Amino acid sequence: MIGSMQRQIARGMGQVRQTFLGIVARGGSKLLQLTGLAGEVLDETELVQHVGFSSHIPEGCRVVVIPLQGKTSRSVVIATDGAPIVVQVDQGETCIYDQFGHAIWLKEDGAHVKGGDLFVDDGNLHVPNGEVIDQKGSMQEMRNIYNSHKHGNSPTPDKPM
Repeated sequence: MIGSMQRQIARGMGQVRQTFLGIVARGGSKLLQLTGLAGEVLDETELVQHVGFSSHIPEGCRVVVIPLQGKTSRSVVIATDGAPIVVQVDQGETCIYDQFGHAIWLKEDGAHVKGGDLFVDDGNLHVPNGEVIDQKGSMQEMRNIYNSHKHGNSPTPDKPM
């Protein structure tokens, strides 16, 4: 009798789809197309992300798929891995990054921002295609004033900024 019950339970569990890994065939930020085991295709699988974070998951990434109520047709993706660009962080660090090389990296010594027209690293601010501006004006305005200033009859500075 116990053997018969175990077989019935095993048969019932065999009909319930368990969590599995899939591969993204068509990326997105809300719905993904996945390939699963044995080449199966899962269309419009919902991607569940944390509030305040939204990522476009690229093709080829591995994903953790949970079939809700054990049904493949009601699956959701809860985690992703294996994007072309991956940032390795040390203990205690957190990094938010994209697939273009931009990053906000929270390290022990502070926040490091990289990408676009702004780059902060080792306490230095780099703005290669823009200006540094505060409440009094820009760095370029300060240079212009310094380079043209005089003290009485003295010449302008011999080393311009």
